[in-house]
Amino acid sequence: MTSNAAILLEERRAALSAVLDSKEFSRAPALAKLLKYLCEKTFEGRFHEIKEFSIATDVYGRSESFGEKRDSVVRVEVSRLRKRLRNYYAIEGASQTLRIVIPAGTYQPEFEPALPAPEHLPCDSPAVPPKRWGKRVMVACLAASVMLAAVLVILLLPSRSQKATSSPPPQTSADRDTLPGGGIPRPVRILAGSSTERSVDRFGVEWSGDRYFSGGEQNHWQFGGQEMGVPVRTIRWAPDQLYFRSFRFGSFSYRVPLPAGKYDLRLYFSEVIFLPTEFGDGVENRRIFDVLLNGQPLLSSFDIAADAGGTNTADIRAFTNVSPENGFLTLDFKPILSGAWLNAIEVIPNNTGRPLPIRIFTRNANFTDHEGNLWELDRYFTGGRQISDGETVSGTQDPELFLSQRYGNFTYRFPVPPGRYRLRLLFAETYFGPHNRGKGGPGSRVFDVLCGGSTLLHHFEIFKEAGERRSIEKVFRGLVPNAQGRIDVTFEPVVQYAAVNALELTPEK
Repeated sequence: MTSNAAILLEERRAALSAVLDSKEFSRAPALAKLLKYLCEKTFEGRFHEIKEFSIATDVYGRSESFGEKRDSVVRVEVSRLRKRLRNYYAIEGASQTLRIVIPAGTYQPEFEPALPAPEHLPCDSPAVPPKRWGKRVMVACLAASVMLAAVLVILLLPSRSQKATSSPPPQTSADRDTLPGGGIPRPVRILAGSSTERSVDRFGVEWSGDRYFSGGEQNHWQFGGQEMGVPVRTIRWAPDQLYFRSFRFGSFSYRVPLPAGKYDLRLYFSEVIFLPTEFGDGVENRRIFDVLLNGQPLLSSFDIAADAGGTNTADIRAFTNVSPENGFLTLDFKPILSGAWLNAIEVIPNNTGRPLPIRIFTRNANFTDHEGNLWELDRYFTGGRQISDGETVSGTQDPELFLSQRYGNFTYRFPVPPGRYRLRLLFAETYFGPHNRGKGGPGSRVFDVLCGGSTLLHHFEIFKEAGERRSIEKVFRGLVPNAQGRIDVTFEPVVQYAAVNALELTPEK
C-alpha cells in the first residue's frame, strides 16, 4: 500500500475535484461546499481552524454567539457528508485510487489509497452489496474469504525449524517505506526525529516522519547525565515552525532511495540546546560536526549557531546538481564536538542544472502569473507586517501580484546554492498619494534596500518614481550568496515604512 506521506498535494486536489464533479455531489451542493471547505483547510495546513465553531460560522453563516450544545448543524451535516462519501465510493467513485475519508470523532478529512479488491473472488462488489444479491451469495463470499485467509496463514507461517535457526534482523527506518531506485523522481521531505507519519506545513506541502536513517537518537539527548527532550522554542527565520519541532542527534546516516537524475537538496538546522550566557557570550565551538554526501564532504566542521548567526535561528543550507549513487542519496552526519544535529531534509527533482528560482508573493496564497510562473506565499522573512490596501494597480500584466505588501523594517533571507543571481523587486504605492487613503505625495515614504553590505536602493520613493497605484520594478544582477549560503535583502525605513509587494530571485546563466 502506498504510504500517506507519498500522496502528493496534486493527487489530493484531484481526488477532491473528482468528488465535487460527481453526480452524487452535484445533487448536494451544500455538502459539496462543506467538503471543499474542510479539504482546503487541510491543503493549507490550517488544521487548527477545522473546528465546529469555525465550520458553523464560515460555512453555515452562524453568528459569533453560536453554541455547539444548542445547535447541532455541524455534527448533523458532517454525518451526512460521511454517508454521501461512502455512497460515492461504493458506486460512482469505485474506480478512484485515492479516497477522502472523514473519521468519526473528527472533522479533518484524510486521504487514503483504495484497497484493491481480490480479483479471484466472484463476490467482488461495492462496500454495500446490491439488494438483488441473495443471502446464499453473501454466505458463499464470506466462506471463500475465510478459506483464503486460512490458506494464506498456512503458506506464510514459517516452520518450527526456521524459527529455531533464524531471527529477524534489527529493524531500522530503512526496513520500511523503502522505494525502488527507478521510477518517476518525486520530492522527498523528511522531518528528522518525527514519529508522525504525515504532516502538512502552512504551504500545503506534505512532509513524512523520520525514515531511511540509521544510528543517532530521536528527539532526546544526554546533557549533564540526564536525558533531555527538544525544547519548544520559536525559531527565527523559519518558513514554518513545523520543520524544527523534531530532530535526530548523535552520529547517524540517511540512505534515501531515489531514481537517477539531478536534485536540489536542503538541510534544515537550528541550535536550541546551547544558549548564550547572561554576559552576552555566544555558543560558538559548542557543537561541531561534518556532513558527507555520498561519501564526499558537504559541510566541514559545521557549527549551526555560528553559521545561522545565533541560537533559536533557522539555518537552511541549499545545494543543487545533487545525484544519487546506485539508487541512493547517502548523507552521513559525523560528530566532532558534541553530537551532530539535523531537523529536516528536503530533496526536490531538478534536472535543469541550475538552482530553482524563488518567487515570493507577500500574501498567504500562491499565484500563477501570465507567463505561467508560480509565485508562492510569503516566507524567508523576519520583521515587518503583511497588509493589503485593496487598491488595483496599473502598468502590469499581473495586477494580482500587487494586492498586498510587506511593510515596516524587515529582511528576507534566501537560502541558495553557490552562484550568481538576479534579484527583481516589485513595488506599487497603494497607501500614500492624493487619491489613496494615506494622502500625501513625494516624501511620504522613503526607504533603503541593502544586500550583503551594499546599498541596492538609497532613499527610494515609490510614489516619486511611479506615482500612485502604478507598478514599478527594480532589477539587480550579479548577487552572490555569503559564506553561509544566503542572500539577505534588508528593507530599512527612512521616512515612514519600507514596503515591497513581491520578490523574485533567479540564477543567472
